[in-house]
Amino acid sequence: MLAGVAAGRPLPRRGTAGDRASGPAPAGGRALSSGLALHTRLAASLRERLRDGEWAPGGQLPTEAELSADYGVSRSTVRAALVQLEKQGLTVTRHGVGTFATPFGRALRAGLQELQSMTDTIIAHGRQPRIDYRSAEVRDATEAERLALEREAPCPVLATTRAVHADDVLVAFSYEAIPRDLLPADLDPATVGGSLFALLESSGAVPRTAVAGVHATRGKDIGWGERPRGATYLLLQQVHYDAQAVPLLHSRTYFLEGRFQFSILRVR
Repeated sequence: MLAGVAAGRPLPRRGTAGDRASGPAPAGGRALSSGLALHTRLAASLRERLRDGEWAPGGQLPTEAELSADYGVSRSTVRAALVQLEKQGLTVTRHGVGTFATPFGRALRAGLQELQSMTDTIIAHGRQPRIDYRSAEVRDATEAERLALEREAPCPVLATTRAVHADDVLVAFSYEAIPRDLLPADLDPATVGGSLFALLESSGAVPRTAVAGVHATRGKDIGWGERPRGATYLLLQQVHYDAQAVPLLHSRTYFLEGRFQFSILRVR
């Protein structure tokens, strides 16, 4: 019998006809929500165990048959749960071999109250950041960007699109706009790379605060290149300000669910 949830608490009955009903949970087991589909609850249990470090990166999870027996559910339910984990980037399944934990079983974590670049956040987790620029160009701001940046039309901006990696694993796609007049007059967009915070600070424009909105989204138009099919993203849309409340940067960053976690400190 496996450690954690499997050892102390079978999943409640809800799902395919092949799933067994479970009786009352013994003491010491972890509580599971009863309002979700069975494979979703199983995925949540396995996700918690991954984030607790039960399987190290590269470690193999139990087989479908073992998980089916341990949780008292059908193999089709196990299969559906493993598909969820793979879409979230927490596991990778090698057909005929098994399912393995990725480096993101314990996701990158950041506090929403912390104003820190993605590069610094990744480094703080002991991982190697890589920012791949897909584009960097000067163009007129869209209406949404112009309103967010509190600018009159026309408003030339340095517009960038970037893919963010940690230890060579994709964690986010990001789209940004910086008013062109905040940057050096001789700046060549083709030379822009790395941290946009560092670029702003080198021009004397230091981000001090940000207003952010967060919601889950998905869509084929998000990102580019190879990316998980049917992935869910956490969109962090922000406007960054300097100490005088002048808007410096508008960004839309799509974090792959399961690879980046956000928290917020609430006080009373």
